[in-house]
Amino acid sequence: MSTPSSFETPANMSLMPLPNSDHTAAVSACRALYEQIWHTPSPTLELARSPLMKPAPLSLTLEERTRLTYQRARALARAHNLTLTDVVEMTPAFWKLHMDMLTIMDGGAINLVSVQYNLFVGTVAPFAATHPELPPIIEKALRVDISSQFMLTELGHGLDARNLETTATLLPNGDFELHTPSPNAAKCMPPNTPRNGLPTIAVVIARLIVEGEDRGVRPFLVPMSDGTKMCTGITSKAFPPRPGVNPIDHALTYFNHVQLPPSALLGSLEKPRNERDNFLSTIHRMGAGTLFLAGACIPLIKMAVYNASKFSFRRHILGQDGQPMPVINFRTQHLPILHAIARAHVLQAFLIYAGREYCIQADSRVRHIFATTFKAVTIHHFKTSLQSINEGCGWQGYYERNQILAASLEFNAVATAEGDVRVLAIRLASELLIGRYQVLPPKDPNSAVARHEAGLFSEARELMECFANKHRSEAFNRTILPLCLPLVLAISYRMALEAAVDVGIDPKLRALYEAGIFKEDAGWFAEKGGISREAQRAMEAQAADAVLPELERLVEETGVEPYCTAPMTSQALWDGYVGELETFSGDAVWKFEETKARL
Repeated sequence: MSTPSSFETPANMSLMPLPNSDHTAAVSACRALYEQIWHTPSPTLELARSPLMKPAPLSLTLEERTRLTYQRARALARAHNLTLTDVVEMTPAFWKLHMDMLTIMDGGAINLVSVQYNLFVGTVAPFAATHPELPPIIEKALRVDISSQFMLTELGHGLDARNLETTATLLPNGDFELHTPSPNAAKCMPPNTPRNGLPTIAVVIARLIVEGEDRGVRPFLVPMSDGTKMCTGITSKAFPPRPGVNPIDHALTYFNHVQLPPSALLGSLEKPRNERDNFLSTIHRMGAGTLFLAGACIPLIKMAVYNASKFSFRRHILGQDGQPMPVINFRTQHLPILHAIARAHVLQAFLIYAGREYCIQADSRVRHIFATTFKAVTIHHFKTSLQSINEGCGWQGYYERNQILAASLEFNAVATAEGDVRVLAIRLASELLIGRYQVLPPKDPNSAVARHEAGLFSEARELMECFANKHRSEAFNRTILPLCLPLVLAISYRMALEAAVDVGIDPKLRALYEAGIFKEDAGWFAEKGGISREAQRAMEAQAADAVLPELERLVEETGVEPYCTAPMTSQALWDGYVGELETFSGDAVWKFEETKARL
């Protein structure tokens, strides 16, 4: 087996800890940023209560529902009113957009805006000074007056993007001819149909061919449609809508000898000295998407906490004394909710830490550490939290209007967007194991999570000692690759808890979060960590008991109430929902004897 080409990174690199004075300043900066992002009012509060954000009627056609998603994306973008500087420099305003609670009401809207801002605007902005046509396009993209996309992935080269097939051939007159040479070269997933009602333009990553020579991949600016029909030579095949989500017109896109002007090329005609570096430079905004789009899962965890807890306080059964008691009193009901609250708080802190480091670091390998660790742990917590919480909502959890299941379906795709989390983990863990570079050491190497991280890596390295060809062997494929995601999660848990300390997350929530980590790998902590399963259960119970009395306050402080429309959360919402249901009545009489005789 051959490992991903990203393993070609030259030279070892150590990430050294900051001096104490610098660390103190960094902690202060993180705390200030935490306050700025999480404790300032959202600009979408009024929008959340507007008719635009009401649950879409079931009578809407697919085209109407798709256009509604785009209208909400435009409203979200205009509410935040980001500048080009915000996008390019990834300011706190850029962060705040990605964690907006409106994500709860329409995950498709934040997906569209994130791609538009991060991948399209972030990619073309460095060329604006030399391409006079770009500034007005960027302005329209920031206001979502147009749909702007980023086309990298091909049907036959999903994770092998460096070997994409789409070509852009330089013609004798200076123009370019963009072409899809085979069905496997179709660009896949970026939304690209006239169904959205907006003129569409895209950055298309293609292989530059000059006088028969392959000069590596380049970004090209390509108009796709005028909002009514596709541009000449471009074909789009729309995928069917994904189950249970707000529809976006994801598609396969094909180019049939499309003529482009010389200005379509963003960059140089010259062959790059280092093809890999050129490729990474071309897709430099993918890492930011890996980090910040994953952060959009945090509001969804808060939503699940709010909806499930409100339901659990309202839902009563008769207790042993014959009196009604809310089901929230049961340990099995409130424990998943408490764990999710702790996770939301710790993930917020980790986002501040990882995002800040990502923005200030110049080395792409360092950025990869923070983007991958944050995405890995966030996606893991999102999936497990929403599943366990929704199971406590009974039959009401099966329906889209109760938001939890819909959010799970909508954001499961984030695990693969801007880099499949499993592949990102394989790349990071493998490079750490073979010594290409190392992460910052733990602040407390004696903590349980730090020993867990060190223990897993020690076990993996011992296994690798048996391999003749290290990371390029079949043994590595069979033995180490399945360990890569757990290894990255172990780093993530430790870093997340350190970040939670730095920004001052309540120690009770940190203790509950740590108890949840013990459950994730109970066998290791019992066998190697010196914490028996009985002790683990006791630690979880003690931590949960400490947080439980504050549950209602913590739920209200999530700030998600204006964005939650689940009928199960209140009598008023339930009554309104029942009033909307299709109703059947009549005056038929079924006479059993006559019916029996006819049968």
